[in-house]
Amino acid sequence: MGTILLSRLNDFWKKDRLFSIPIFAQQMSRIRFLLIMRYLHFTSEMESEDPLFKIRSLIDYFNNKMVECYYPAAQLTLDESMVLWRGRLSFRQFIKNKRHKYGIKLYMLTEPDGLILKLRVYTGGKDLEVAGKGHAEKVVMDLLYKKINSGHEIYMDNFYNSFGLAKKLHDKKTYGTGTLRKNLKGNSF
Repeated sequence: MGTILLSRLNDFWKKDRLFSIPIFAQQMSRIRFLLIMRYLHFTSEMESEDPLFKIRSLIDYFNNKMVECYYPAAQLTLDESMVLWRGRLSFRQFIKNKRHKYGIKLYMLTEPDGLILKLRVYTGGKDLEVAGKGHAEKVVMDLLYKKINSGHEIYMDNFYNSFGLAKKLHDKKTYGTGTLRKNLKGNSF
C-alpha cells in the first residue's frame, strides 16, 4: 500500500477492471483489514512521560531487529523524513519545503538505495537524550550507535554536518561527507 498509491483504502479491494489489484483481496478481506486497523493498539501501559509510549516497543523492536539480522555496506546516508499526519499531536511538525508539510518527523539511517537501518521519531524538546544544545550531533551519534568504529562512510546534509562532528566521527574511524553551513558556529575558518 505504500508503493501503490490510491486515494482511499477501499480502492485496494475494488473489482472494477480499471482499479483491480487482486493481491490485496487474495491476502485479506477488506472488512478484516479495516477491523485490524481499527483495533490495532501497541501498549499495555497507562499514561507515560514518553510521548511515544504507545509505539515505543515497536520502534525499539524494529531498530534491534535490523541490527540483529542485517549488516549494511560501508556507505550509509543520514536524513530526515516526514510522515503525513494531520491529526492532533503535541510533536507534529510543519516544514514548508516538504511534500507533506504537516506530519511526524523521522530521523533515519539508511543505505543509499533507501533501506532503513534505524529510525528515531522527533518529539520536540521532550526527548531528553537528543534535545538541547548540539541536537543534530546527538541525533547522528545516536543513529550511528552500533556502527561507529567500523569504517563506515556517512553522507548527510548541512542540517547535521559540522566541523566538530566530522572530527568526532573521524576519530572513531567513521567518515563523514556533506555540506557545511558557513554561518554555523564552529564551521568558519
